[in-house]
Amino acid sequence: MAHPMKLISHRGFFLIILLIADVLLIVLGAACWLVITLPRLPDDPDSLLAESGINIYAASGELLYTVNQRVGRVGLDEVHPHFVQAVLSIEDADFYHHRGYSIKGMIGAFFNNIRHWGRVRGGSTLTQQIVKNIFLTREKFYVRKLKEILLATQLEALFERHYGAGYKDRLFEIYINGSFYGANAYGIADAAQTYFGKSAADLTLIESAILAGLPNAPSVLSPFRKDQSRVLARATLVLNRMQALGFISGEEVQDALTSELQLVSERMPQNRTPYFVETIKAEVTRLWGAQALSFGGLNIYTTLDLSMQQAAERAVARGLADLDARLGFSDYGSASSDQRADYVQGALICLDPRTGYVKAMVGGRDIFISYYNRATQARRQPGSGFKPFVYLAAFESGAFSPVSLFNDTLRTYRVNDEDWSPRNFADKYLGLTTAANALVKSANATSVQIAMDIGPDRIVDLAQRLGVQSRLRPYPSIALGAQEVTLLDMAVAYGAIASYGFRVMPTFIARIEDATGHTRYVHRPNPMLVIDPGHVVIMVNLMQHVVNRGTGRAIRALGFQGAAAGKTGTTNDNTDAWFTGFTPDLVASVWIGFDNREGGRLIEKRSRRQITGGSGAAPIWAAFMKSIDKPSRDFITPTGVAAHTVNLRSGVADTSDGAVTLVLPEGVVPNTPADTLRFLRLEREVTP
Repeated sequence: MAHPMKLISHRGFFLIILLIADVLLIVLGAACWLVITLPRLPDDPDSLLAESGINIYAASGELLYTVNQRVGRVGLDEVHPHFVQAVLSIEDADFYHHRGYSIKGMIGAFFNNIRHWGRVRGGSTLTQQIVKNIFLTREKFYVRKLKEILLATQLEALFERHYGAGYKDRLFEIYINGSFYGANAYGIADAAQTYFGKSAADLTLIESAILAGLPNAPSVLSPFRKDQSRVLARATLVLNRMQALGFISGEEVQDALTSELQLVSERMPQNRTPYFVETIKAEVTRLWGAQALSFGGLNIYTTLDLSMQQAAERAVARGLADLDARLGFSDYGSASSDQRADYVQGALICLDPRTGYVKAMVGGRDIFISYYNRATQARRQPGSGFKPFVYLAAFESGAFSPVSLFNDTLRTYRVNDEDWSPRNFADKYLGLTTAANALVKSANATSVQIAMDIGPDRIVDLAQRLGVQSRLRPYPSIALGAQEVTLLDMAVAYGAIASYGFRVMPTFIARIEDATGHTRYVHRPNPMLVIDPGHVVIMVNLMQHVVNRGTGRAIRALGFQGAAAGKTGTTNDNTDAWFTGFTPDLVASVWIGFDNREGGRLIEKRSRRQITGGSGAAPIWAAFMKSIDKPSRDFITPTGVAAHTVNLRSGVADTSDGAVTLVLPEGVVPNTPADTLRFLRLEREVTP
């Protein structure tokens, strides 16, 4: 009989072998995945030197912006040696000695990042930066780093086979001709002309140091900025590295830093629609990869209506300037870059609900302060702007109609073993009310009653069918818009309501052609019916009442008289205010708030009143819609439903001056006085 210890030893050895085999399989699988997903290098490296940028056009055909269109390609003999030395010093001192990657550089970056508790250096060689800019997307850092190393090694081997001993110079030329230097300057020839009005061969030492440091952060380090402290700090770092490597002396460093910098006037306009252009670039990258931006040679025809875009920018700028004054901020134009980051922000997006074409988009008040697009990327609580989905889900369920009666009062619910008492704005309650009146007056208490009755799952399902892409959870607080969505989510979902139940997903691109004029992509709208139009016409009618006499009535007070429907939204913590509304032809969503949710509140400095969706976002919407001057038409006359003149609060038939016209489902009639008395009696019986 075998000794027990020997059996344990054999079993342990077997388990170790299995573990090693599993690890090897995992490593092999990861390596295979990495190779399969690795972009393919071109057979001819000359294609990487081709002059082929991307032209982005408005819907009218007017050129908006050109991406990666270099003024001209220069060889190393056409660039001042100081610039070449500056690039090598700050980016890759061992460039002419490695094979695409540098172990020394990566180790140095690793310890430097640990020393500063964050990623301050990437350790990438110039070759790695070339492949990152041309072939790779914004993946997780370490995965991309592995791909960088593999591609950089392949690229160096390809260039060595093709060009021989001088291949490193050709790679260096790709880097300096393909780098982005800010101010729409691509390549060193363009950058030298843009900032200093001279050729790359005539750059001074300080100019070379500044331009060599620019690709690291083109907007922050731009010489055109009023505050040049960061620019000079970066240039000083470059010069010190050049001295350490023996390219220049300490005396030359001091002479460069004390020399006078002669800048040319800033070229204007650089990019009339920066947030829109950045969105287009991201979409092209999603469709074809990052290399298409540099070497795609594409003509992109967008959905942007330039006149509407300009109107949107004016409306947001003026609205935010008014908010600055109300919130107690000084003039935005006189504030420093650091101060501007703390100012109130705003965003607007407008689309055609029938096609999904985005007609205008403002992602923030200043892209040079923050590239963060608040129209497409920011997820914020929509507050009461989410309530149309709650009520529409209730109508779809058949459990409620616009004249269903409620007792709008403070109630306490038991949620997750805790008491929850959702309050109305300013603690004002409606008492006896119809569902219609509760929506028009944006009563939280009634919205929660409806959500608890039909179930939050039904609301989530409907919102997602209408086009909300952000993740929603079926919590009771969804009735108050407490879950985060994007501005684009709201515009698409309201667009489905404006189209009477037909959802059309949004697009920024109408078509794309290559450099030869062949069509590479055409967007074709795909309307999908996601809810019975009979329910939607009821909601359109109610949202018109919101604008005419409810929380959105500022739209009328500010002079917009065309057909309109919409809903305000305001969060309880005073950080977000919304208005999303639509006409028969367009839907637009407006958001205002602070990027720092902890540091900013929408409270007027003098009166201490809360700035709401009605007082803060709706004026921007109204100003935008008034200025685009589109032909006005009315909403369609609904079929399969009936219009009744009723008292909005009780739902009883009424023909007095204060009565309103409500659209009710077929078979539903206005309440009678007896109905209201019966409801009140039942409420008294069940309410302690």
